Amino acid sequence: MHVPSWRLRDTTREIDLVEEVARVHGLETIPFTLPLRSAMFGRLSKDQRLRRLVEDVLAGAGFNEAYTLSLVARDPHPDALSLPDPLTSEHGILRTTLLEGLVAAARHNVAVGNDDIALFEIARVYLPTGEELPEERWRLGAVCEGGYLRAKGAVETLYEALGIELRLERTQAPFLHPGKAAKLEAGWLGELHPALLEGEWGVAELDLSTLFDQVPERVAYEDVVSYPAVHQDLAFVVGEDVLAGDLAAAAREAAGPELRDVAIFDVYRGEPIPAGKKSVALHVSFQSPERTLSDEDARAIRERIVAALAEKFGAELRA
Repeated sequence: MHVPSWRLRDTTREIDLVEEVARVHGLETIPFTLPLRSAMFGRLSKDQRLRRLVEDVLAGAGFNEAYTLSLVARDPHPDALSLPDPLTSEHGILRTTLLEGLVAAARHNVAVGNDDIALFEIARVYLPTGEELPEERWRLGAVCEGGYLRAKGAVETLYEALGIELRLERTQAPFLHPGKAAKLEAGWLGELHPALLEGEWGVAELDLSTLFDQVPERVAYEDVVSYPAVHQDLAFVVGEDVLAGDLAAAAREAAGPELRDVAIFDVYRGEPIPAGKKSVALHVSFQSPERTLSDEDARAIRERIVAALAEKFGAELRA
């Protein structure tokens, strides 16, 4: 049997010939049926679901997703893996951080005249192990105009969506602005050093495996409290070495469950605050699920907070 010359283009495989034979014997009479399926496969893993949640949260916070190259010209890790024969000098090192690519992307956006730049990337980094192959880790990186506070706000929103308590500690890094750098269990955030990019740029990088390990398996339902809350502002004078986050944590511990929320809204230095000290202002909300709190109830909770911070940090309540 030979294929006619006018059918050479669409009859090239054995199955093409089988189809032609079936047409002769009534292919159109074969009913259209779907195979029976008794099980469903292909579910997303926990990490895949959480990565999609991270993408949704950051997109909702005004960030755009970026894709940068895994091969870079330079890397801060002294033992970063280098290609023995790179295609170009700009793509010869396997990155150990997402920062380099995101800063380059931000710099390009500035150069072409874009404004309100906010970028994030979820991708792998390649950490040296001392052996031939690196350790591959999923990381979240972000860079945005607006400085430290905007980056911190995005990280706070992410942690709240994941149901994790955010705890920050002061740190230092050569690529971050002095005094505007913080570390957390999953990574770091801060303000980019102005020598790397002109302006105020917030940056952050989190290890997703470490972050997802903190996500609770099940979120407990908490009933909506119908009784009104009592809102107050408390300002404390403390030493420069006292972290504002430690003050908030100590206030929460001292007040007990009736302290529904505590937030730092101001840090002030200057007259009339003595040199070497600062004023940290906390916004607190007192609320009970059982009854409306009286002024006396709120005063008792406030006094517990003031006494605890004075004992632990030497904090003085400003009039």
